[in-house]
Amino acid sequence: MLILPLHRPFNRANFPFATIALVLVNAFVFFFLQSQDEAAGERALRYYQQAQLGRVELPVYREWLAQHPDARRQQLLEQYGEMPALTVQLIQSDADFLEALRADRLVTAENAHYASWKEGRSEFDRLWQRRFTERHQLQYSGFSPARLFTSMFLHGDFGHLLGNMVFLVMLGLLVEGALGSALFLAVYLLGGLGGSLVSLALHWGEPGGALGASGAIAALMGAYCVLWGLRKVRVFWWAFVVFDYSRIAALWLLPFWLGWELFNLLANPDAGIGFDAHAGGIASGALLAWGVRAMGWERREFLDEDEKADQAKAQQDGLELALQHLGRLEVAPARKLLEPLDRAGPPSLDVRIALYRCARYAKLPAAMRDALQRVLELPLADAAAVRKVKAVIDDYLKVDADGLVLQPAQSLQLARAWLRIGADKDAEPLLRELGQRLPDHPGLAELCWQVAQRAREGSADWRARLELIVRHCPRSELAPKAQFLLSQTP
Repeated sequence: MLILPLHRPFNRANFPFATIALVLVNAFVFFFLQSQDEAAGERALRYYQQAQLGRVELPVYREWLAQHPDARRQQLLEQYGEMPALTVQLIQSDADFLEALRADRLVTAENAHYASWKEGRSEFDRLWQRRFTERHQLQYSGFSPARLFTSMFLHGDFGHLLGNMVFLVMLGLLVEGALGSALFLAVYLLGGLGGSLVSLALHWGEPGGALGASGAIAALMGAYCVLWGLRKVRVFWWAFVVFDYSRIAALWLLPFWLGWELFNLLANPDAGIGFDAHAGGIASGALLAWGVRAMGWERREFLDEDEKADQAKAQQDGLELALQHLGRLEVAPARKLLEPLDRAGPPSLDVRIALYRCARYAKLPAAMRDALQRVLELPLADAAAVRKVKAVIDDYLKVDADGLVLQPAQSLQLARAWLRIGADKDAEPLLRELGQRLPDHPGLAELCWQVAQRAREGSADWRARLELIVRHCPRSELAPKAQFLLSQTP
């Protein structure tokens, strides 16, 4: 069973720099630092056999297990039998035995092979420790704070690395966006530490150890669930041969993911997969994310983007359906769709223009005036918006030429907007009407001057626009200039 959240694309705005840095670090460790481990291990094992260290150490180890009963190690020792490589690894994983062995408490100077064994064991230890993985992976036989962290950057093979890095990128894109790079790294490392501690606690004293980034990645899974909470997210799921996309509250993924890891931990204890570290990582990540939310450190604008996108899509779908009704002159169902969209917000120019059309088709003058005023309340963000609003005003003037009453600020705003789309002749009447009502209104003279500069010097339009300044803005600084230019032009 696989469930992956897939609801944010990569783009320049949300590029996960810390996530990619972690991928590069993991890749560097695997391809450059761990790449010689296999050869180094083989050299160490060959030397172990050539130096005949097993002839001395294996009987001593059997006696040690007899005095320090460990059913699991005794079973493994019998199981490995004549497989020297596995036997050596079993011995090397028993920290207590190695401590006693190296302290000469088990093989003493009285032993006939002591001198050659001592020299051989020292050389073998040197060769064995040349393996980067051996020096840095988590060992169940002892507690090392450093190894709790370094084991997160080690991988057993390329498939192990590839699988972890794919999941890291998918989850990192979402969690890093919600936390920011620094906080994301803290959750990743501390969550991975939690997964390692759980694994160490459950396997304390056992042979072997653990490595891999999956505990830290599982922490991102837990953090993701808590950060998104009850927000609906789009997930891809795959169960056996069935797969699909669904929308679900992110928090519901937490019991599923955690329960799946716990189920596998109990049902598949010998699978060789760190289900314990996964479960510990998920729980740690969820707790860390809960603390982040309690402190208010999450980036809510990033978390809310999906909901806003869903609202925008719902609004667009509703608008398109309403426009289809209007195309068939079905005013009532169109208005029934548009009014909730307008109330829900954010304000949409297209929705309010469609409401104007409803009033227009229904031939309701009062409703038309109200709808037009609501259109004029919105900012004119670009030339396309200006042209839409101008078309509405032109249409309204065909029905009620005397009914358009604009506030001074609206007159100036529309005049500037008409200039943006080259509708100079439509801007001029707005300025003339405002000058007649409110001479010397702030901004009027400057806008009249701008309109005049667009006309050919000496033309009738040029003179008419300069006269607007002289007549309606006599106290402005531009009035003397306009008067001078007019006097110089026949």
